Amino acid sequence: MKLATESKYADIDLDFVANPITKDIPLKYDAESVKRALRNLVFTSKYEKLFQPDIDSGIHKLLFENFGTVQIVTAKSRIEQAIINFEPRVTEVNVEMNEDIENHLLVIDIIFRVRNISGMETLRIELQRIR
Repeated sequence: MKLATESKYADIDLDFVANPITKDIPLKYDAESVKRALRNLVFTSKYEKLFQPDIDSGIHKLLFENFGTVQIVTAKSRIEQAIINFEPRVTEVNVEMNEDIENHLLVIDIIFRVRNISGMETLRIELQRIR
């Protein structure tokens, strides 16, 4: 178990599954904490956060478009820009997007480096269109 003094970043786990012994909500530390924040950032739409109306990755709007090269490049750019603008714990970011047409699936891989922590991390988000 990590102690708070060993970790650089900590956030509450938004799954809100209580520890069976202590009944406390567990924490996410360091890279896992940043991954949770990036996932939330990707799914946040404009005007969804109070006092921060400009946070928007634009992914919700693009999900209803017919995906092609232009839409993938636009989505990639919007996600990268949202991370650069609104997640100060990330120093380097690269977004890769792949489309699985048969399964109506969009796979987003966010490769990033957490400030003051060595090594690159990867967050995979899979978005599936439901017909």
